[in-house]
Amino acid sequence: MGLRNPHRLTPWWAAAGGVQTYGVRRVVLVVVHSVAAGERVLAAARAVEGLPGVQVVFTQSPGPADNRVADFLIGTDALTTPWERAALERFDLVIAASPTSVGTLRGALLLLPEVSTDGEIVDHNGRRCVPALNGLLRQRAVDPDTVVIGLPHDAAVAALQAASPGTRRHAVVIGDPAYDYLLDALAHRDAHRERLGVHRDQRLGIVLSTRGPDSLLGRSPALFGRIAADLPTSGDRLICHLHPDVWVRHGRRQVLAWAGPLVRARMRFLRLGQGWQVPIAAADYVVGDHGALTAYAAATGKPVYLANPVPSTAPDSLGEAVARYGRFLDPAVSLGAQFDWTARPSASVVRRVTSVPGRSADLLRTECLRLLRITDSARQTVDDL
Repeated sequence: MGLRNPHRLTPWWAAAGGVQTYGVRRVVLVVVHSVAAGERVLAAARAVEGLPGVQVVFTQSPGPADNRVADFLIGTDALTTPWERAALERFDLVIAASPTSVGTLRGALLLLPEVSTDGEIVDHNGRRCVPALNGLLRQRAVDPDTVVIGLPHDAAVAALQAASPGTRRHAVVIGDPAYDYLLDALAHRDAHRERLGVHRDQRLGIVLSTRGPDSLLGRSPALFGRIAADLPTSGDRLICHLHPDVWVRHGRRQVLAWAGPLVRARMRFLRLGQGWQVPIAAADYVVGDHGALTAYAAATGKPVYLANPVPSTAPDSLGEAVARYGRFLDPAVSLGAQFDWTARPSASVVRRVTSVPGRSADLLRTECLRLLRITDSARQTVDDL
């Protein structure tokens, strides 16, 4: 059956200069609000960008000029268009991780908000965004079937629908692409360790810190120095991943200056936008906090060590499950003596990360195809165009 175009191509694409090599029948706009949000929407872009006739274009939403989104987009090698131009055009599908600013964009809309470890549905700033979702749906009331809110598990869908009955027809389970990518990386763990330069007789530890004053870096900055001082003496390799907002708000130079020469010498800090799934997959143990990445590591069965109690843990939440799963570090005992736990995957943690592990790519693709009005994609070829 192939592609059927329900409307003209976007004026922007039709008016673009030069000669098109590929026949474009659909144009998808991916909105990037922040570097962290950009990492989320890239997964959705991968679900459709390989389809014949589908062109994916990225844009940066209005926001602080120094949020490093422009650098992130350069690193993706993606085609980009200015927000001012995107706001004037019509697209076949708009994908975003946050409801902020996207309500006026024209085209079907796939929203992929984050679910915090407390179970809150949050925007790109980590703030509760149910009121913003309600406002966006009111803007789209004329054509409600063209808005989908994709969430990682059934509990999040139920919670959103309970908090906002108006979202009932829009919220669907699409899984967690970031977690599924980590599962894929685990299947090639030995190869990843070799590429990272980890020898067979070495352990690899990864330190994970989310953003904010309750994060590992915010509450326990001295722990970085202690880890750097204690562990490399036994041959351990150390990698650190900080939430993108840490680099954006403070700058890499300043963060590394605060870390000190010993930490800089013995701990490798991943750069802004650098993938974290491969290092976590390769790691032997994890030192983390209440952030999502620590939860992902726990869901794969990595030994997780926590420096502080998880703040404001909601009952029956992912954060609570991670706190029960992990082990809290004892400041009076040598770290090397504490990092000796052989863990197993926790069904309780996995269930709170996603209710459909390993299925996000297929579910995302299905929703995108429906919103794009593409049928029989499995038999679609370039000749269909």
